[in-house]
Amino acid sequence: MLKNIIQSLFAKGFVALINFLILIVSSHYLGISSRGEIGILILNISIIQIVNEIFTGYTLVYFIPKYDLKKLYVAGIIYTLLACSLSNALFYVLKKHIPNYEGLSYVISFVVIVNTFNCVIILGREKILLYNFLNLVQPLILLAGIFYSTRVLKVYTLNAYVWPLLVSFVVAFLVSFIMVLRLLSLKEKEKIFLLKPILVNGLLCQLAVLMHIFCNRYSYYLLESNSDVGLYSSASSLIESVLIISNGIAPVLLARVANDGDNERSRNMTLSLAKASFILSVFCVLIIALIPNSFFVFLLGAGFEHTKNTMMMYSPGILMLSFAGIISHYFSAIGKLKIILLCNSLGFVCAMILAHLLIEKYQLAGAALSADVSYSVLTLSLCVAFFVMNKFKFKNLFTVRQDIINLKELFLRKRT
Repeated sequence: MLKNIIQSLFAKGFVALINFLILIVSSHYLGISSRGEIGILILNISIIQIVNEIFTGYTLVYFIPKYDLKKLYVAGIIYTLLACSLSNALFYVLKKHIPNYEGLSYVISFVVIVNTFNCVIILGREKILLYNFLNLVQPLILLAGIFYSTRVLKVYTLNAYVWPLLVSFVVAFLVSFIMVLRLLSLKEKEKIFLLKPILVNGLLCQLAVLMHIFCNRYSYYLLESNSDVGLYSSASSLIESVLIISNGIAPVLLARVANDGDNERSRNMTLSLAKASFILSVFCVLIIALIPNSFFVFLLGAGFEHTKNTMMMYSPGILMLSFAGIISHYFSAIGKLKIILLCNSLGFVCAMILAHLLIEKYQLAGAALSADVSYSVLTLSLCVAFFVMNKFKFKNLFTVRQDIINLKELFLRKRT
């Protein structure tokens, strides 16, 4: 398992590095206002994708070996056309699209969603190498495209980002679509296809994801200007890189608990990994705190003078997530999606209430504080559910010696 965790951390770390370079280049050449437009564009696409992934998301991996793949894929494409069109229409009516980019936003969101759907199919068929390749090649093409737009074409508007974004996903889609066609051409035994189980599982999962995203990103719609959104979204992205640790550990734990079942070993390992994730994340935040603000201004450019201050104000929420992310994946592995949805919803309710009050008075600081409280409520509720369900006591948070034993056993144990 140690090998799997290291591989997962390396892959996610490499993608995070590319995204970090994208953030630096786009901020430096496009400016703080365009970064705000990018933040809103990506948030809108993410929300549309969440709605669509009720059917086409990663919960589908469970059904792919059991269901007729051709029927599943055709149904997914039809669902995508309907969901993507209706979602974009709603954003248009609510005037939440970036002005003059409504049509392009629709095309980008559709290509992004279909490519992700293809990747889910590929993952479900355990084509891991191709899956990792697709996750790496898209941001690489995007980074190259932004460089070309800014350095060669001398474009310094939102166009320097959105067109490379579209091209990167079109390339990834073409590769993934060819692979999916090959999978669909394979002869298989006749299998069933049921729509209801897919939609029920997907709805619970995606509602939880939406509530989780809105704990922080809801503030984007409340900040006064694109410049404020640009600075806040950039600072959020930078400090959220700390979550590479949690995001690298969590999928490996998810697979292990799903295979081993909900037993005492799984519960102990979950708590020990959650604490390890938290401690390592604290260490990373402390390193970031030592970096002078002038370094971030140098990287991002003029207008980002308050980046470090915003990052530090948002960091308590990130530390909460570094712990909660592990617990959340434990509940996912044992099929307790309703618990995750409930806890994420509690965090979202706090964000809805606090964001309006705090942003109006404190602007960027209010947005960060709102996210901190929301993520703290989310984490506390997940921990209470985890401790009560498994009859753990508060002192289990401080059993260092037992944690060391658990982690050694986890890393060294060979599967039988």
